[in-house]
Amino acid sequence: MVVIDVAPYDEAPMSERTTRTQIEANVDDLDPRIWPRVIEQLLAVGADDAWITPIVMKKGRPAFTLGVLCGDGVIDDVRRVIFTETSSIGLRETIVTKHALPRSFTSVDVEGHPIAIKRANFDGTEVNRSVEWDDVVRVADALGMSANDVLVAALQAGREQQA
Repeated sequence: MVVIDVAPYDEAPMSERTTRTQIEANVDDLDPRIWPRVIEQLLAVGADDAWITPIVMKKGRPAFTLGVLCGDGVIDDVRRVIFTETSSIGLRETIVTKHALPRSFTSVDVEGHPIAIKRANFDGTEVNRSVEWDDVVRVADALGMSANDVLVAALQAGREQQA
């Protein structure tokens, strides 16, 4: 496997600090098959992240908390998605501080197909390396391999790159 470095580390602060809005809504009456589309739409309008957490509400009702993290420029779009695509009729918003480690990308080659690897650096040391899942799926489909086999090959190439 050929390893290609596409973005070397630069000197960067230990983490980037930003202010974001965290929006939450508890929902107990929505078909759970809808959640993946809701999350997809929230990310499409510019949310930094979106997630679902299972909870139990009053009177023992099973429900979900929808959580969204976003910047000021997309808050109205995020609210619109929540109110039009879910059964929520109310939201909670909290200003939070987000710390994000500097990231860089490398690319490994698996049977002629590039797969991106995201690296995170803290205080001058690499602390995380993550294979981009969408690339794994794309290469698995192109090669007729299982996603697991492609993931293992990409991780191995990444370890060889590190050595």
